[in-house]
Amino acid sequence: MSSPSVQVQPQPSSGAKGVSHTTKESGPAAMNFDIVRCSRCQRSMSLENDSSPGVVRFGMNSYYCSRCASMVGFIR
Repeated sequence: MSSPSVQVQPQPSSGAKGVSHTTKESGPAAMNFDIVRCSRCQRSMSLENDSSPGVVRFGMNSYYCSRCASMVGFIR
């Protein structure tokens, strides 16, 4: 049985010329994050920045959750 995949797509920008949009908004509308999966247990995790708690990056697009990272020796 396979897990459903989650796809996050960017919001379409307005077609007005000469209007610039900034990404420094605050609040729920400005949440930028990626959904990644643990390479060992396949648990889905939210990756907000490079120092997200509970997510250990061990290669390009390769992640462990903190539980699996401690099992394989990345965290003590």
